[in-house]
Amino acid sequence: MRIPKLQSSQYSWFIRPFLWLLEKKQNKTLKPAQLLGRRPKLFIAIFLLYKTINRKSSLIQPYIHALMSVRIAQLNQCQFTIEHDSKVLRSLKERLNKDKLLDWQHCSDFKSQECAVLAYTDAITNTSLHVTDRHIDQLRCYYNDDEIVELTTIIAFQNMTTKFNAAFDVCKKTV
Repeated sequence: MRIPKLQSSQYSWFIRPFLWLLEKKQNKTLKPAQLLGRRPKLFIAIFLLYKTINRKSSLIQPYIHALMSVRIAQLNQCQFTIEHDSKVLRSLKERLNKDKLLDWQHCSDFKSQECAVLAYTDAITNTSLHVTDRHIDQLRCYYNDDEIVELTTIIAFQNMTTKFNAAFDVCKKTV
């Protein structure tokens, strides 16, 4: 990790319980949370956005969310997210695993809805690509405009977090 974590007592008093709860829930120390904990307002803002994106009433199925997250983590080389979200992906759909995502365009295991989502995810994440009207038209076969906005927010958030993790070299080890 390029920036060291603080001692527990050095975190703001209202960040410490969050870090403790996250560690207890995940059974491991989350280095990205420790880094964000250095800046309490950023920590809270990102935590609230995370909770909003991952709410149970989300318009986006958890499986699609995990599929996008793992793909983004692969493109941004964030092993931390690949490991975490691959477990979610496997628990939701036995037929797919993270390795099939590496070459999803040539894998017949993906349904047309999943291909539309993955093409859109790639277009947003890979800066050499661009989102086109065709991407949106393909998504509209499966999602309404509000759902497309939510899909895009999830993709943008995952890009932010995986790039944050990569910049501080927390991607290699999760503990």
